[in-house]
Amino acid sequence: MNQYRFLILIIFAYSLNLFAGEDESKELSYRVEAFGSLSTGKHTPFWIVSHTWGMVPLDANNGYLRGGIFYNQHITKDWNYSLGLDVAVSTPQTSRNAAWVQQLYGELNWKQFLRLNIGTKEDYTSLLDKNLSTGDMDFSQNTRPAPEIKISIPSFLAIPGTKDFLYFKGDMSVGWFMDGDYHEGTAKPYGKDYMTRILSQHKSLYFRIGNIEKAQPFQFIFGLDHQAQWAGYYYQNGMEYNIANGDLWNDFIDTFFAKEGGSNSILTDALYASGSSIGNYLLKLDYRAKDKSILSIYLSHFFEDDSGMKWQNAKDMLLGIQYKSPKKGALLTGALLEYMYMRDQSGPIHFNIAMDESHQSLSKYGFGMDDYYNNAIYVQGQSYFGRTRGNPLFLGPEYNTNGYQGFMSNRILAFHGGIEGSFSPDIEYRALLTYAETLGRYNIPYTEKKKGVSGVIDLTYHLPKVEGLDLKFSIGSDYGKYFDDHNFGFAFTVRKKGILLK
Repeated sequence: MNQYRFLILIIFAYSLNLFAGEDESKELSYRVEAFGSLSTGKHTPFWIVSHTWGMVPLDANNGYLRGGIFYNQHITKDWNYSLGLDVAVSTPQTSRNAAWVQQLYGELNWKQFLRLNIGTKEDYTSLLDKNLSTGDMDFSQNTRPAPEIKISIPSFLAIPGTKDFLYFKGDMSVGWFMDGDYHEGTAKPYGKDYMTRILSQHKSLYFRIGNIEKAQPFQFIFGLDHQAQWAGYYYQNGMEYNIANGDLWNDFIDTFFAKEGGSNSILTDALYASGSSIGNYLLKLDYRAKDKSILSIYLSHFFEDDSGMKWQNAKDMLLGIQYKSPKKGALLTGALLEYMYMRDQSGPIHFNIAMDESHQSLSKYGFGMDDYYNNAIYVQGQSYFGRTRGNPLFLGPEYNTNGYQGFMSNRILAFHGGIEGSFSPDIEYRALLTYAETLGRYNIPYTEKKKGVSGVIDLTYHLPKVEGLDLKFSIGSDYGKYFDDHNFGFAFTVRKKGILLK
């Protein structure tokens, strides 16, 4: 399959070259990276393994090697395209592949206003801070990228006629999950249910009022993000069930608009909504001071169904405040505090709409027990290769030891902080510290509350005499039952980037 995708990209690149003029510019770059870590517990410390695009193995005492080559070319003044190939090997491999293609993509841009992506790419689109936040509730950089076809407006674009007052951005994509072998390998030996060949959808739309880059003191961002899993094959007790309703186009439309499925749908799709959907409202206010530092406050509201969309789970939120300094190389260039509460989930009661007629009237009173990140059919929930696609404080199925493919814990309370800056022009640091506690799930609660603390300190040295060479040292620790183990460990990364042709 990978060979065919690579062939398509070559043909894609060649066809674009047919339109290139004599004055086109091009660049061929590379990146190589080696990573290794040692830990006292059975797992790599949480903040060393999280938000690494699924690269760092969870099992303690691990390492990986990766190398990538990337090509960018301008076709005309307004058009450019890029290609990327990035491969990796790791140990221990557990039930994952020992070697895999991390990135393989083609990208076409028009004026940086419109973009088309085909393939797998580490494409961070969240408006939350990539280095300091616990992570976006819908999609963070916590898992390997999945292959997709995506069209997007990647940067905020001024709406004509609003005099630089109102802006928008958004994206829409269709993709597919390639972790079926992983689920079969981890679930089947324990007789657990699992799914393969799942398709995905994603769309977002954000608006911004104001522009702090144009000397305005405030800007306000609000918008919606929605993603869904659909189609696929469900395996239970050795039996295979095709979840698609026989018409992929109708399935796509029903899932896109979160509509109930048709008469051929499985029961859960017919009663509720097609596929497995999650979404997120984001409200963010930015203030730019006279010294050009930026202070932001944001609220991320998560939902999984109609009750959440109507804010019946209003207590559940990711609330953050952040400071960014314009001074590069300063001792403090960024600081962030976050509060997460995910225990309400629209309440502890859910009256099924398929109840008998004498109890139907109760259905309008019980919309709760949303069971975040889990789904009755898409049993792996919001995960990819066992790792959480959204906020990693929802510990993914990779942590399970019994073959269960879902999330064991989602009723979470957490406090989180992070800072970053520079000790010198060549030495940068980052520090994260998180306190979290969980009650398990409404329908399968823990017998006692699980608590834990996790932290990490990263030091990155940019070698001044060797351009593009970075050395990174990380020391991290987990304490308490929340993170499933007491872990203390450190990691070392060597990364080299450079230009081969320009």
